Amino acid sequence: MRTLGGRLFAATLVALAATLTLTIAIGAVLTRQQVDHTQVTALRYQADNAALQRRQSVNYNNANKISGGVRTIIEPRPFFAGLVPNVNRSSNGQTTYQAKKYIYAYRTIPARGILLLTTQKSAAWRPYLDDLLIAALAGALLAAALSLVLARSIARPVRRVVDAARALATGKTPTELPETGVVELTTLSRAFNEMAAELAASRESERNFLLSVSHELKTPLTAIRGYAEGLAEAAFDPDEAARTILVEGRRLERLVRDLLDLARMNRSEFSVNREAVDLAEVAREAALRHEAVAKDFGVSLKAEGESSWVEADTDRLLQVASNLVENALRETPPSGSVVVRAESQRLVVSDSGPGLELDDLSHAFDRFFLYDKYGRERPVGSGLGLAIVKQLAEAMGGAVSVESTPGQGATFVVTLQPARVPTERLVRA
Repeated sequence: MRTLGGRLFAATLVALAATLTLTIAIGAVLTRQQVDHTQVTALRYQADNAALQRRQSVNYNNANKISGGVRTIIEPRPFFAGLVPNVNRSSNGQTTYQAKKYIYAYRTIPARGILLLTTQKSAAWRPYLDDLLIAALAGALLAAALSLVLARSIARPVRRVVDAARALATGKTPTELPETGVVELTTLSRAFNEMAAELAASRESERNFLLSVSHELKTPLTAIRGYAEGLAEAAFDPDEAARTILVEGRRLERLVRDLLDLARMNRSEFSVNREAVDLAEVAREAALRHEAVAKDFGVSLKAEGESSWVEADTDRLLQVASNLVENALRETPPSGSVVVRAESQRLVVSDSGPGLELDDLSHAFDRFFLYDKYGRERPVGSGLGLAIVKQLAEAMGGAVSVESTPGQGATFVVTLQPARVPTERLVRA
């Protein structure tokens, strides 16, 4: 059988058959022994009574009669020479008479003997065996019915899970499974419901993500195509069109690069090294890389803080710092300031830009959230930078958070695990 219910039913029947066979075998042996013992005891009692009556009677006539399944033979003692071990002593046992086996009880009386014979033992206990088999058959039928109900009660919830899984695989939303029954089946249903809910949320998030990506790819492509067609028709100034196409091309390149970074993070090829990294050096390097951009924006950019060693990937951590600095520079107006600071196991990037609303803080690292909300009123990037920062920080065993007050700038904090200061650094110190 290939179904769970069928296998449970078959296993129950096999166990039941083995149990009944053993029970019947033991019961048959015990019943036969008990019947034999009862027959022997009754025959002995009957022989004792017959001998007592004959001893009290003066009539010793010979006899050979059958009554109630018991043959009674009264003959001179020599007659029993081939039937009992000693004709002069009472005895009990088995003997053969007229080519048939009997159990007997032999008693002596004056000058004669009394021999009582009854049927063979095997014939006497067979009715009990028949009754035992009938009882076993009734028990087997009842047990089979109960095992069938039990098998169905176990297989039915599993079948519901299978049907729901098939529906889920085809893209449908299955109905929530009832979390009832035994602990294991309840746990199975609960786990499936949780998985289905997470998968539905993941599909919705993926759908929204694809819609957002499609929208963001479409915007620069539309601009590039429009200016390219305008150039062909001499509708735009070549320098103006070239600048616009260059800006939109860089934006498209940045978006594609961020998408590739996110794709690598969700694949096994994405790896993070664990080594001792000085946050102060990362802060200085990030500030140095963006110094020219900060001058173009008219924003003051500086690095602060002393050495603080953390366990991280140098390149990935520098990528995190760069994303945060780029984001801060875009948000900060001219004459504003951006500070990259190294603290105790924390890398802090703060700016003097417009900041974020309180309700936006919990969604700041969601893909395209801030882009969709502030894209029309502020300079923005691809919409994926902060999402990449969060995934990189978590991949290095850390976390990222944001604090902001509207109109007073925003502060992004990356917290990482502490690491031992390398020996060569201690020697230099």
